[in-house]
Amino acid sequence: MKRSSLTTKGKKLNRFADSIPGHRPLWRILICSTIILLGALLISCGRREHRPDFFYTYVQSDPARLDPFSSTDVVSGRILAHLFNGLFRIDPDGNLVPDLAEGYSFNGIELTITLRKGVHFHSGDLLNADDVIFSFERIRRSENPTSPRKWVFANIQKILKTGKRSLAIRLKKPSSTFLSLLTMPTCFIISRESQQKHTAVIGTGPFILKEWKQDERLVLVRNPDYFGRKPQIRGIVYKIIPEDLTARFEFLNGRIDYFELPYLAKVTIQRPDLRTVEIPELSVHYIALNTEREPFTSRSFRRALNLAIDREAILKSLFSRGFRRAAGSVPPEVGTYRSTQTPYPYQPDRARKIFDELRLGDRPLSLFIKSDHQVSLIAQLIQHYLNSAGLRVEIREMEWSALKAATIRGRYDMCYFTWHADYPEPENFLFPLFFSHNRGAGGNRSFYRNREVDRMLITAQRILSREKRFDIYRRTERLITDDAPWIFLWYGSKRIILSGKVRAFQAYQLYHGMKGNEIVLSDQRAERKR
Repeated sequence: MKRSSLTTKGKKLNRFADSIPGHRPLWRILICSTIILLGALLISCGRREHRPDFFYTYVQSDPARLDPFSSTDVVSGRILAHLFNGLFRIDPDGNLVPDLAEGYSFNGIELTITLRKGVHFHSGDLLNADDVIFSFERIRRSENPTSPRKWVFANIQKILKTGKRSLAIRLKKPSSTFLSLLTMPTCFIISRESQQKHTAVIGTGPFILKEWKQDERLVLVRNPDYFGRKPQIRGIVYKIIPEDLTARFEFLNGRIDYFELPYLAKVTIQRPDLRTVEIPELSVHYIALNTEREPFTSRSFRRALNLAIDREAILKSLFSRGFRRAAGSVPPEVGTYRSTQTPYPYQPDRARKIFDELRLGDRPLSLFIKSDHQVSLIAQLIQHYLNSAGLRVEIREMEWSALKAATIRGRYDMCYFTWHADYPEPENFLFPLFFSHNRGAGGNRSFYRNREVDRMLITAQRILSREKRFDIYRRTERLITDDAPWIFLWYGSKRIILSGKVRAFQAYQLYHGMKGNEIVLSDQRAERKR
C-alpha cells in the first residue's frame, strides 16, 4: 500500500471522527491496535514453519461447537461445511443442487430421496437412510437441550425409511422453501453409529478435523475417500486471529493465504503477486431493539431512532465500496427476488420532536456491541447521532458469547448485529428474524410480535407460486419496516485478498458454501507437472 494513500484516508477518518464530541480519536485506536499487533507478531515468529501444501486462513474466534445440532454462528457454519454434507447444497451461482442425494422428487408436501451409493463417513461407516433420519430426528425431537434451529424441522409430519438408501419426508403443510432449508448447516448429516456408540459427531465431508487448539488453531486434513471432487490440497489451517490488524500482518508476511479486508477499509493491498476477489454478501447489519422493554415498546420511538441517524454519511465516510444503506431486513436482490422498500430518511429534527413528546426522562439506554474495533467506531458514531437527538446512549462492549447470552434472554436495550443468510431466499431474512415463535435463541433478537406478520409468513411458506409468494414477502417487509423493530443500517459486501500461492479459489455469497475442495495451490500444480 502507498503510504500517502493511507495517510490521506486516515486523516479523512480522523476529521470525521474528531468532529463528534467525546469521540476517541482514531489515531489512538490505531496506536493501541499496533501495540497489540507487535506483541502478536513476536509470538507468531516462533511458530513452526507452514507446509506449502496446506491452505492457511483464519477466523476471529473459535467456533461455538462443531455440531449441526447447535450451529447458529458463521464461524461454526464455515468449518462445518468442510467436515459435513447435506442432502442438498447451494452452488456458487445460488442454485440448489443435490449433495448426498442422488435423486429426488418434491411436490411441495412430500420429498422422496435416494442417497448416493458408496458414501463413507470419516469413521468408515457407510451412509444409509438411517443416518439421515437420525440426524433430523435428533434435532426435531430435541428437548433439554433443545436445538436452536429446531424450527427448521417443525413442518415435518413424519420421516419414513423406504429402503437402505431411500427415504420419504412428509410435511404437515406445503412448503415452498423446504429444500432450501435442507442446505443449512443444521441439516448436515452425521453418523448414527458414531453418535450413539461414542457420542462423536462425524461427517462425510472433503476434510477431517485433526486438531483443535482453543484460541490458537484448527487443522483439517483432506479426506482421501471423499465421494465427490477430491481435495487438491492436503489440508486447511484455521488460525484464531481476533484482530484485523494482526490478520493483515500475518497475511503480508506469508503466514496466511487469505485475508478479508475489514469492511471499514477504503484501501487495498497493492502487490502484483496478490489477487483480490469481491463478492456481494447476502447479509444485513442492524441494531436490534428490545421491543419488550420500555421505551422500545413504542413504535413511534423505534421509528424515530431510524430517523435520527445519518447512515448515508457514515457509509460515505467509513465504509468500503459495495455497502448500501438498508431499507429493511431483506437485501435488494436475493436470488430472483427484488425488494421494493425505501430507506428511512435522515430527519433529526423530527426525531428529536418525537423523543420530546414521549417524555422519556433521563434513563440511559444501553447499546451492546461485541468487542471489535470496527464495530466500536461505528457504535460511537451511532451514539453521537442519538445523543444529538436528545437521548443518553451508553456503549457496552462485550465478549461475543456473553453478548449472545444476554440478548437471547432479552437483557438489553439495543444491540449491533449482522445477519448472514443461510439460504438464498427472502424468507431467510424474515422468518428466523421476525416470526414470534423464534424470539430469543431462534433468531428474533428484538422479541418482535406481530400477528399479521406471523400469518403472512406462514401463508407464504405454503404457496408454491414464486410470484405470489414474493408478493406476500414484499407486503410483510412493509409491515416490519413500519413497525421498526430494528434500526436498519446497511447491506454488506466482502473483499478477499489471496496470496500468490493460491491458483484456484471459489468465493460464495453464503458463508457455508465453500467446501474447500475447490482450492488449488501452486505446489499442487507443480506436482502434477512432475
